Amino acid sequence: MSNSLNAHGFQQEATASILVLVDAPQGSALRELEHMDNKGRLVIVTTHNPCPEYWEDLWSFQPAVLLVGDSLGDELHDAITRAAQGDHYRSTPGYSTVLTVPERIVLHYIARGWSLERIAEARGVSSKTVSNTITTICEKLGLSDRSAAMLYYWGRLDLLV
Repeated sequence: MSNSLNAHGFQQEATASILVLVDAPQGSALRELEHMDNKGRLVIVTTHNPCPEYWEDLWSFQPAVLLVGDSLGDELHDAITRAAQGDHYRSTPGYSTVLTVPERIVLHYIARGWSLERIAEARGVSSKTVSNTITTICEKLGLSDRSAAMLYYWGRLDLLV
């Protein structure tokens, strides 16, 4: 990636005003954004994760640009240029989440490996409500259980085979 960016006239600098955050391994971009102080810095996030709920969580951190799919070529070069010009956008495949915001939050907690009790406490609801929500999430996404939901969120349903 560095050679490709350099070939287009971009340079790597530790103090650059634009940060390109590549989600590799999958899930690392979310962890970085959760702990990052990006004041005064534009962030471009690129991920191969196919989970729309994951994209929504990345977008909630307000990066300048979110690119989903194979975006390390010309699309990334364009994103850097557009971000430098003040554009804020996301380029995602043509489908979105079927989950409500509260369901998406519970899915995020499931992906983190949280127990029913911990999720219930964080959401201010009963464990039974969380259990029902997990059932609804799995039904909507066509998943068998919370383990499958966890793999779905991290873009690793291939591990169920």
